[in-house]
Amino acid sequence: MGTRLFLTRNGFEGTLYPLYFSGDGVSVGRVTSAAFVSEGLVLVIDGKVYVYALEDHTWTPAQGVGSLMTEVSSLQCCFSTEPPCTAVSSTVLVYNRGHPVQDTNVFLSSDGGFQFERFALPPTLQGVVEMVFNMPTLSTILVMITDDKNRSSFSYVTSDLNLQSDVFSLRGPLDRVHVVQPPGMTGHLVIWSLRSLFYSPNHGQFILPLKPDVEGDSGVFPGPDVFLQQVATSENSEIAVLTSKGMLYYGRLSMDAVIVQMKNLTDFSEQAVLMFSSFGDLLVTRPIEDPSTGGVDFDHCLIVVQQQLSHLVPLLGTCPVEVLYGSFDRGVYYIDMGDHLYLSAVFIPAPLRQVFPLVTVTDPHLLAFQAVSKEDGITSDGNTKYTLSIKLRQQRGAEMAHDSFHHSSLDGGISTLTVDVVGKEISCKDMPPLHAYINVRCPPGKHIKVLRNVTACTKGTFTQGLLQNNYSYTISKNIYDPEHLRQQNSAEEDLHVTYSFVEYQCPLLVYYDALWLPILELWDNGQFVEFVPVDFVLFEVHGMYNYDYLQSAGSARCVSQPQTWPSMLAKQPQPDPHTAWTRKNYKSCMNPDGPSLTSPWQQYEVLRAASGNRIIFPNYNGFYIFKAIVVDPAYSFCELSTTFSVYVYGAFPKEQIDSGIFLAIFLSIFVGLLLSGFFLLRHTATHKAE
Repeated sequence: MGTRLFLTRNGFEGTLYPLYFSGDGVSVGRVTSAAFVSEGLVLVIDGKVYVYALEDHTWTPAQGVGSLMTEVSSLQCCFSTEPPCTAVSSTVLVYNRGHPVQDTNVFLSSDGGFQFERFALPPTLQGVVEMVFNMPTLSTILVMITDDKNRSSFSYVTSDLNLQSDVFSLRGPLDRVHVVQPPGMTGHLVIWSLRSLFYSPNHGQFILPLKPDVEGDSGVFPGPDVFLQQVATSENSEIAVLTSKGMLYYGRLSMDAVIVQMKNLTDFSEQAVLMFSSFGDLLVTRPIEDPSTGGVDFDHCLIVVQQQLSHLVPLLGTCPVEVLYGSFDRGVYYIDMGDHLYLSAVFIPAPLRQVFPLVTVTDPHLLAFQAVSKEDGITSDGNTKYTLSIKLRQQRGAEMAHDSFHHSSLDGGISTLTVDVVGKEISCKDMPPLHAYINVRCPPGKHIKVLRNVTACTKGTFTQGLLQNNYSYTISKNIYDPEHLRQQNSAEEDLHVTYSFVEYQCPLLVYYDALWLPILELWDNGQFVEFVPVDFVLFEVHGMYNYDYLQSAGSARCVSQPQTWPSMLAKQPQPDPHTAWTRKNYKSCMNPDGPSLTSPWQQYEVLRAASGNRIIFPNYNGFYIFKAIVVDPAYSFCELSTTFSVYVYGAFPKEQIDSGIFLAIFLSIFVGLLLSGFFLLRHTATHKAE
């Protein structure tokens, strides 16, 4: 309300009092920007950033913001509590508006505004920064730039896509320019100033003027001596516009959006606030102050949109669709690399009307689809029913996963699927589009585990009861390195390990002289998918290094020098094998663009089900705790790993080997003497016979 801030959690029902700010060292307490986040409200007050908790009404200064700010931006993902959705709601941007790029400071928070880090804008950007906001359905941060000729455009500063934004000119002061992201994460944008109104159906790539669809009207909206007072949007792709003359407009946001003017409405004051109700109608709220108490009540005026549309002149045509239904509407789905997702919808055209389904995704570079519409019977009213079958698949895959510059291809993203069969028909107010939110990333239930075909318990080497009863074993200091660098004599003492049966169950049983390879299984939501066919690596959790690999870089036919555990651990300030070698930093030695093959005799430490590489154990009986990590970046968005135990058996103790060697030498000498004597006697006998 200009000088005071009011916060409502029930739609302005009841009396409200100004929000009291209890920050320290505040001279004015001027709020320049505010935005809701997942658990509170982030505000810029006198250039400083604060978080106001909605539950306990406490104020917390944000950390990490190194200069004075003017704006805060956050997009709320309200349709799910899944981690990708909560991550969007916890992303907050703060910046100082109206400065050249080189003088603009941007800070990004991933925890709801409590801790920020500097976000560097590309030095190639030129112009004045007007707005910065998160666009999760394109995996990018969007920056609105204005040049010295008052022309504006959007820059996609973190996207790995080669996108171009339309250039558009806004009339009116630039400090009164607004960019609205309608709820629902559909990729729509509404850009408006005091005297301009634009709309983009695709993240700002195409900018379209939005004005009433009046035949023969070529004038400029909103007209002379009129300015736009407020713009409101809904999650059902609706838009309402209120002007300074009290004129109210309504429309639907689609590929070809239009608005119509509603007639015979009461004049609205300059303090009127416009918003959509949960039923899709318009609620106009006007404050009524009580000077005696300092409180404010709010007068509500409900505008039933469907009734107003029926009073338009000329009348709107009837909606060309009677039914549009899909069980996936507002649903959240996951799709991994190489996976497919199948969805279906049903629509019934109105009698004698022909319509076609319009299927779109917010990021076609991330998610591809095929849609087929077929007749599926006749309704009781004699109308034809159609079924729309949609097949979706992940678009960015192996061809980008090996490129270190395309980080988003390794992490996936969110893409919204929209199904609409009515185009720009405003008459279909009660037939909103269908939306499905596709998380192109790791499905929560996907994991790997090792094939447990032969264990030490099934063969009687150990019993489950023995392993459960605090069973322990000792690893000699001569065969493990606590730093996991495979360095000899690095351990100062033997390592005593208590076996965890809860974590590892019965160990796999492997004969010491066998060439061994673990078989990894891929599972998703309790269902077996396949045996993992791609590259993986493994290490012994306690640092044991008394095993080798069958293949060398040369015998594995590497064309570049392969990565190794020592080389990957050496890149970390604090070596940690759990994070040193993953799908995000793996480089295949089959890639000719890698480092030159200078050591073809070097052991090849990458395993694969169909390759000839195997683990070679020494003459040693004992436990190994291995962790296997899938490193192929084109196999899955998941960080797939599993930890399991192995018991190696069948080796002879050293003293038996030593005595066996002595016995073998003695027997060879003895047999040699016998044979020598035999041939000597035979020779003597033959000589006498002659």
